[in-house]
Amino acid sequence: MFKPTPTLQKMLRRLPLSTKQAGKEYYKGNRIGSMGIIDKYGRFHPDFSKIRTFVYPGGRMKGFDLTPFVSSSAPRNVQISETLYKVPLKTITGEQYLTEWKEQGGHDQVEVPMGQDGADEPRKNMPEVWEESGQKA
Repeated sequence: MFKPTPTLQKMLRRLPLSTKQAGKEYYKGNRIGSMGIIDKYGRFHPDFSKIRTFVYPGGRMKGFDLTPFVSSSAPRNVQISETLYKVPLKTITGEQYLTEWKEQGGHDQVEVPMGQDGADEPRKNMPEVWEESGQKA
């Protein structure tokens, strides 16, 4: 009886099917393809020719312009040989940790138990006690 216009009819014919338009057996996947095979025991064996690999400039790493996303304040690794690096050990005491924490903006209020320091005032940083009233509606 009623048909869409010929140009619209051509466009509707070329639109790809979506999972909502097709039956329950229509599965499109998420467009990654197969990255390997699954054997008869259910184990996955990757096919490395299908897996993406990113090549970095191997022999030209010294003096390379791009840098990784690492803070400039991070300690550098110690080079032992041409291909071997060692991470420097960082030992820190509790006092050094507290001073660094305070320098970086740390703040806290120290709680003093009641009865010490001659003060019987309520403790700091303690939440207010909330009790529901005994009246029922």
